[in-house]
Amino acid sequence: MRKLSFWLIGLPLAALVAVFAVNNRAVAEVSLWPTPFTVDLPVYLLVLGALAVGLIAGAFMMWTNAVALRVRLHNRDLEIRSLKRDLDRTTTSSLKKLEKAGAKAALPPAA
Repeated sequence: MRKLSFWLIGLPLAALVAVFAVNNRAVAEVSLWPTPFTVDLPVYLLVLGALAVGLIAGAFMMWTNAVALRVRLHNRDLEIRSLKRDLDRTTTSSLKKLEKAGAKAALPPAA
């Protein structure tokens, strides 16, 4: 499925980016305000660079949200394990008490 999605989405997208880069080779002057410096960059590099920065920023924000969710999930997992241990202890204790009570009731009266 991944190979199919690569061929159906990735390859045409790469071709589109290549065509965009070839058609937008003109140079644009970028001012790095408040410094007095300017940089001459091709238009395609500005656009694709801005897209890359946005992609990385969005991925970082999603990753930070995922970390918070993973921490909550881990805490819930620890709580579930603790509750299962308590339930097992309670069940074992109750079964032992029932066995003792049943053993005492099953004994014949002393002569």
